[in-house]
Order: sequence, then structure tokens, then C-alpha cells
Amino acid sequence: MAFWIGILAGALFVCYTLKIGFYETWAMLFNLVISIYLGVHLQPIIVGILPAAADTPYGNTLTVLAVTAGSFLILHGITCVFFTSQLAISFPKIFDVLGSGLLGFLAGFLVWSFVALLVCTTPFFHEPAVKQFCFDSQQTTISYLTWWCRLVDKAASYGDSDSEQVIISLLKAAEKKARPAPAGRAPLQPAEPNDTSPATTKNTPSSQAD
Repeated sequence: MAFWIGILAGALFVCYTLKIGFYETWAMLFNLVISIYLGVHLQPIIVGILPAAADTPYGNTLTVLAVTAGSFLILHGITCVFFTSQLAISFPKIFDVLGSGLLGFLAGFLVWSFVALLVCTTPFFHEPAVKQFCFDSQQTTISYLTWWCRLVDKAASYGDSDSEQVIISLLKAAEKKARPAPAGRAPLQPAEPNDTSPATTKNTPSSQAD
């Protein structure tokens, strides 16, 4: 069902991007991709500097969300101030409609894939009802997000950076937090000197000597 929700999100974005045009849609998609990439890749660095950020069950999720949202606001603000509001680029009508619609659909599905990733990194995802009802197809959506991140790796010539492994590590960390801790044995209590119960006297040196 997650896949079809992503299709619906893409369709909603198409309705919006048809109004703003191809140029603004391309800028928005670019900012989304870079922001999500920064959120995913900066999360391990932030946790390494501030270990308290990952102590809570939702620490990793909030870290990724905060970095992504902050990056998008900064990038989109710069884009609006210096580019889209200052420079208008006109395209043929058919190209503007088809191009903005296609990029809008890709952007909408990317946003939903990012939401799916955030949900998968929370303990809430491991509830059976949530897994079965909403995110039974989360592998498809996360694979789509991973494809975009790996595209940025190639464009930035980061050959040693593997976005797929970073995302897998993030999901494994969430699964480890959601896994219940094994019940430990109760610690053995030292025997009291005056305790004459059978369980105690059986292990005392005097009883063995007898």
C-alpha cells in the first residue's frame, strides 16, 4: 500500500507543479534531492559528535528530519531570492506542461519515500498493524530514495560513499532499538552467615566436610 500512497503523493505534486512551471519545479526537485542526501549522510556524523542525539528511540529520525528540513529551507530560500524570482525562463507550452508534470511526480514520490524512511526508523514501524497496512511495500519506496542518493554520489564523484549502506545502517539501528532486551537472570545473593536453610548449608565448606 505504501507504493500506491506514493503514486497518490506524486499525483498531488503534479497538480501543484503544473501551476508553477518547469523551471521552478526543477529547482524544487534539485533542492529536495540535495536536502535528503544531506540529512541521510550527516546523521551518522551528528550522532558521532553528539551521542545523546541517538539515545532516544526517535533520536535518529529527528536528526535526519531536522537536517533535511533545515537544508531544504535554506536551499529553497536561496533559490527563490537569487534565481526563480530574478530570472524567468520560458519554455514551449507542451514542454512546460509535460516537463513540470513529470518532475512533479518524481518529487512527490521522493517526498513520500523520505516519509516512509522516517517511519521505518521509528519504533512505531515495528507494530504489526503498521507494517501490514501501510508499509508492506516500503522496500520499493526506500529503493527509489536510495537511487536518488546514489545519483548524487556519482555526480559529486564520491566513489567511496555508499548511500545504500548508510540507509541500511540507519534501518538496522532502528530495528536494534525496537528489539526487546533479553531478560537477564536475577543476580545471586550471598548467603547469610546464620542462614541454616538446606539450600545454603549444602554449599558451605562445613557441610561438605561432614
